[in-house]
Amino acid sequence: MAAELVAALAAGAVLSAGAATGLERRRSALTKIGSARLPTADAEVSLEPRTEGVLERIERWRATRRTDLVQGQLADAISAIAAGSRAGMSLPQAIELAADQVPEPLGGWLREVVDATRLGVSLEGALDGLVAAVPGPDVRLAAAVLRLHRRTGGALAPVLDGLARTLRERRAAVREVRSLTAQARLSGAILGLLPIGFFLFLLLTSRRDMAIALGSPLGRTAIATGLVLEAAAFLWIRRLLRVEP
Repeated sequence: MAAELVAALAAGAVLSAGAATGLERRRSALTKIGSARLPTADAEVSLEPRTEGVLERIERWRATRRTDLVQGQLADAISAIAAGSRAGMSLPQAIELAADQVPEPLGGWLREVVDATRLGVSLEGALDGLVAAVPGPDVRLAAAVLRLHRRTGGALAPVLDGLARTLRERRAAVREVRSLTAQARLSGAILGLLPIGFFLFLLLTSRRDMAIALGSPLGRTAIATGLVLEAAAFLWIRRLLRVEP
């Protein structure tokens, strides 16, 4: 009996040890799974600032395109205001006439100026709002001319005709400079993309040599340095050839 009792106690101890070992293994497995999931969450959090930066750049690019489009329409709007003033309209009425004749987006901004004056805002304040919404040099110049005439009076139509002619000449000069630098800009783009294309060509035709280069620290450093220098040269060329409107 004593031997059977000792054997039963030993078997119970073995079973208890096995159960404890199983629980410990399950606990460690769950801990590993939880720790493996944490980097994914951290990666998602780290991607949020990059996404916000990309969206901010897209929005800035859209704002720049919208400003360029408005400045291209501004000469026609100034000519319409001059025609309304020559017909005997007041300045707000002439701006409303221009808002009806000029397409979007400038027509919408001019309608907002007219609506603001109808709600009791001064014309100077409405023009300041236009300049804040569309920050362009031509828009600032046109708003300054209209504000000055509002304060001093005088013949508005000849002044606006001269302003419209000046704006058209400036836009024509910008287009001419862009056309003259088109070849240089294309050359800069080709010089910037050619090494990358050659690198991809080597990856397809000489995989063994590229694998050796990518497998060594010196090769990776040389490739990274080359890419950085190519990007810097491309941005420098674009900076030199940038034409401000």
